[in-house]
Order: sequence, then structure tokens, then C-alpha cells
Amino acid sequence: MGFKVNPVGQTAIFAVLAVVISATASLGPSAWAQSAATNAPKPPVASFWGRGIPDVSQQQAIALLQMDEDLRPLAQIATVSRVALSTAVFLEPRNDAAIETQVKNLQAAELALANSREIAFAKLQKSSNRLRTDQVAAFAGMGATTTPLSGFGRGSIPDLSQQQSASLEQMTTGLQPLITNVTAASSALAGASLLDRNALGIQAAAEAFGKAELALAKARAGAFAQLQASAEKLSPAQVAAFTAMGGAFNVFRGLGPLNGPTPLEPLDFNDHKGYVSLFDGVSLKGWDGNSKFWRAECGEIIGESTARNPSGNQYLVYRDVEAHDFTLKLEIKIDNAGGSGIQYRSKTGIPWVPPIPLDVTANVGPVNLNWMMTGPQADFWPSTDPASRFTGQFYSENDPMRIMAARGNVVEGAGLGPKRLMGNIGDPTALYNAVNPAGWNEYTVIARGGTFVQIINGQLMSVMVDDDPNSLNNQSGYFGIELEANAKVEVRNVWLKKLN
Repeated sequence: MGFKVNPVGQTAIFAVLAVVISATASLGPSAWAQSAATNAPKPPVASFWGRGIPDVSQQQAIALLQMDEDLRPLAQIATVSRVALSTAVFLEPRNDAAIETQVKNLQAAELALANSREIAFAKLQKSSNRLRTDQVAAFAGMGATTTPLSGFGRGSIPDLSQQQSASLEQMTTGLQPLITNVTAASSALAGASLLDRNALGIQAAAEAFGKAELALAKARAGAFAQLQASAEKLSPAQVAAFTAMGGAFNVFRGLGPLNGPTPLEPLDFNDHKGYVSLFDGVSLKGWDGNSKFWRAECGEIIGESTARNPSGNQYLVYRDVEAHDFTLKLEIKIDNAGGSGIQYRSKTGIPWVPPIPLDVTANVGPVNLNWMMTGPQADFWPSTDPASRFTGQFYSENDPMRIMAARGNVVEGAGLGPKRLMGNIGDPTALYNAVNPAGWNEYTVIARGGTFVQIINGQLMSVMVDDDPNSLNNQSGYFGIELEANAKVEVRNVWLKKLN
């Protein structure tokens, strides 16, 4: 053919090529051509590779498949050249000379394939299996081939982190205009090869194809060099896999055959990127509550109720933020037999419905509605669990809805309307094993629209879906901490990622 594969990266090229040839060889001769030879029943011929040629006959299909079979050696050479180009693109350090050489090789391979296809297709068009104009257009749209080679461009990258995946997605997105140019140039070259006596047109299309490939290859090499200089650098095994995929990373992660699902990284409770702190560690700045019960001490928010200083239901309200959709993370622990909860999307100033014990009234005086919170609560009563099953449940405080999703349940409802159990997370008693009754617990609350997710120490506890837009649960509101009964509540590391 007058060209050869550049020796740069031969080991990697041959490793990838082995996959390509293995996948290609497994295709064997055309199944339809074989069936025609043995007078087998007529197979479906309306589509090739998921796309169709209108009104194609079985004889036309067999002729096209045979043409592809005859062109297969040249198509394989083009694939080898593309593997070599992919290897050159991802060389470290970057090697523009190698890239330019492999682009020339690929252009020459595609030109040889196009010229041979032009001759073969002209022969087909002079036969009784001639394609109509609309059929030719459809065949050109398929890349002028019925059986694209398998193997190259598919696969997965081992042990890919979410950060690496995001970086590869960003790189692919940035290259998309150049990828589109290459696709268009490749289609133009395929179309030119279906025109009779079009050597000059094929030559011009091949040169345009080479130019588009070179621009993409150099841009991809530059983007890859930046990736390898970052914290998301790919390992040698990952680079080899990415090379075998031709740098074709699927932006729609997990939905296509290119990469497969990306392994998810577990929650890092100490990762505060995108979050703001609601507690400065030394004061109750931004917080509002009765100082008889609430204080900041040793990097913690402390709420304490005793027999001599009974609190009943008391709340510490964070006034500086109102939120609707968010993720909230904090650490919480309880001493003694009382309980607590995390209020969110909550209001103050609403008349208090539950009865208030006489000793509490004697201690604090008339109820101060500015310190009483009404709204969703992530419950936390480890001292009475597992029997009470309160910890982790979704509860609507000071509202007739009350317990809406018990621990272990996924529930769908609409405000005060009927609720339905949609699924089970697990046995409530078994889920309680994730709770540290006497120590610190990492509590995560996620609110998105009418969906609420509550997690303790990485274990999903309850999910509530409230479809009533007018429900108390679905209004923006304050965050807060509850103190109830004789208990000492300790909270620290309060972090919020507010979306709206």
C-alpha cells in the first residue's frame, strides 16, 4: 500500500490489535451469503448494524455483504492504523511527530479503502442488484459498510475514580466539536467512494479527513497531557485501556457500551467541597434558642436538659439560611435517656399543638413560639432503640402528618393523604446496628423536591416521597436541632450544601 505502521508504541499497538483481530475473525464469512448458498430461509435484511436501507432486497443485501467481505483486509489495515494513532496520541511525553506520522498512515489506509470501495461499488451498480439513489444515500449514512469492525473503541477503564471519570467526561466534552468534524469528514469520504469515477473527489475527501483527524489528535494529546499533570492522572493500566478505547470515553456514563458503569466512591464525611459551615466551633452565631439549654463548648453545640432544668421540646434554630433543596451533614451524639432530631425546611411562630408538661412551663414560662419548630425532622433517639425504632425515621414535627416513613421504609404519599409502602430498605432492628448509641454518629439528610433521604453512618435509614406541593414538608425553611426530655445533645461539624 506504500505505507507502514510507525514503530512508536508497537507493543501497545499489537496488544490492542490482537483484540480487534480476534473480534473480527469471529465474524467469519457473511452469514447471509452462507444462507443464500445453502438455500436457507430468507433472513431479515431490512437493516444493517441497527440502521436500514429502504426496501433492500435479499439479493442486494448479499451483494453488499460480499463487497464488505472482499474489502475486509483493507478495513483491517485502517483499523491497525487507527490503533497506532490512538497509541501515539497518548504517548508520554507528548510526541507530535509520531501523531503526524500516524495520521498520514491512517489517511493513506482510508484512501486505499475508499478507492477500492469505489471500484467494487461501481461493479455492484452495473449489476441487477443496483441500489436506487435513496438506497445509496442510506448506505453512505451507514459509513458505506454493513459490518463495522468490532473491538476497537469499546471496553472499560479499570478502577476509574469518580474524579477521573469527571475529568475524562470534561475532556471529551471539550473535544466534541473536533470529534464532530472528524465524523463529518469520515462520512464525506464514505460518500465520495460511492460515486463512479471519482478519484479526485476521493483524494480531496481523504485529505480533508486527514486534516480533521490531525486537529483532533493534537487537541486530544494536549488535553491528555493536562489530565496526566493533574491529581486525576491515569495509571499505566488505565492509559492502556483508554488507548484501546481510542480515547472514546462515553459522556453518558454507564448508559452505553463504551465504558460501563463507573465505580462509585463512598461518602467522605470530611469532604466539604461545595459546602458551607453552619457552626464556627466557638459560638452560637447565627443560631437562636433558649440559653438556659443551649451553649457552644469545646467545638460543639450542646443542648442539655435535666430534672432540675427541664426543657420539654426545645429547639435551636439556625436563622442565617433558609433552604429547599440541599444536603446537610453533621455529627451528633446523645447522653442520658432523652432524644433529639434534626429539623429542616421548618418554620417558627406556628402555634404549638403537643401538650407541654407543667414542670417545663414552671421552668421556662409561657411557650416562646420563636423557638418552636414545625416541619420535617430526621429523628434521633438512640437511647430508646431498637424497641422504639425512632432513630432514622422521617417525622413531621408539630403537624398531624407525624411519622411518615419509619426506619427501613421507602414511602410515597401526598401530605395528609394516604401513604403507600413502596419498598423496604432492611429490617429496622438490623439497621439500628449502624448506629453508635453512646458515641458520635454521622447524620446525612438529603432533600430534593419532594424526596427526602436520611442516612446515619453511611447506612440508608428512610426515604420519604411527598408529592403534595402544598405540604408543609415541601416548603423552604430553617434548620434546627431538637432537645427533648432529660438529655444532653452534642452536635459538631455542621455542613450544608444548599442548591436553592
